[in-house]
Amino acid sequence: MKKLNIENPFFEFMGSIGDVMLVNILFLVFSIPIVTIGASYTAMYHTFRELREGKTVFRSFFTAWKGTVKHTMPAWLFLLLTGSVLVFDVTFLVRTGSSGIWGFVGMVTGCLLLLWSMVFCYLFPVVADSEAAGKMNLKGMLTRSLYLAVRNLPYTLLMVILNSIPAICMLLGDFYVGMIVPIYLIAGFGATGYVNSLLLERCKDL
Repeated sequence: MKKLNIENPFFEFMGSIGDVMLVNILFLVFSIPIVTIGASYTAMYHTFRELREGKTVFRSFFTAWKGTVKHTMPAWLFLLLTGSVLVFDVTFLVRTGSSGIWGFVGMVTGCLLLLWSMVFCYLFPVVADSEAAGKMNLKGMLTRSLYLAVRNLPYTLLMVILNSIPAICMLLGDFYVGMIVPIYLIAGFGATGYVNSLLLERCKDL
């Protein structure tokens, strides 16, 4: 009888799924204090990058989270505040069916929300680069993220769509929310981060 070959593509695929699920669990656990979500995103991208170098999930995630939690907190709180305001404004304007000048305001706000989403795609991967994180302040990280988002627009739009799946399901109704909640509790955030990390590898200047 032939011995099982652990380098078989099937076992490698199953191992990748296991890593994604494990990263997802770590991301959720370390995101319980809302103010640390930025560090959890940074640690997730850092971990997926190091997994391709043969390192372990726990050590990579915890080391990255611990090393960036203070540095990412201002950036995450800024994104959380501005994103909440933009979402509230867009939702309010859409539900009230505003027209005329308010319709124009809604369009501008929607464009700003798209811009916010584009910056979000790159901010934490930028911080995941320890050298960049140590040299840039909040303004520098935001500027760098915006530059990368515009520079790699096709990949950026793909990542925006992937990141927006939970929000889209919330807009579609409770049925769709009920469908995605178990998925995201098991592997959704990790899977999104994994696919995004593959797209980021193709981005220029990152």
